[in-house]
Amino acid sequence: MTKEEVQLLAFKIIANAGEALDCFYNAVLLYKGSNEDEALKKLNRGKEILNEVHNLQTELIQAEANNEEVPYSLIMTHAQDHLNSAINWERMASLLLKN
Repeated sequence: MTKEEVQLLAFKIIANAGEALDCFYNAVLLYKGSNEDEALKKLNRGKEILNEVHNLQTELIQAEANNEEVPYSLIMTHAQDHLNSAINWERMASLLLKN
């Protein structure tokens, strides 16, 4: 795997994790505004997107597990940070919405 391929996956992770986090954040706002149905829709959409992000991350993990060269990228470190934030928001939003 080339550095450019790693960076492309990283940018996809950043974009999708950001979109998922936005869904979770808006789900909380909708819930606080007493719009539980829309909040649950946002939460579930965020979970779908987060699953896509996990699939992207899995590609990298599998490549490394298969002894492929996976070059270090600071952009990937940033992507992992975005993914971790989205995961934490998903957990908190799910607790709040009891879903």
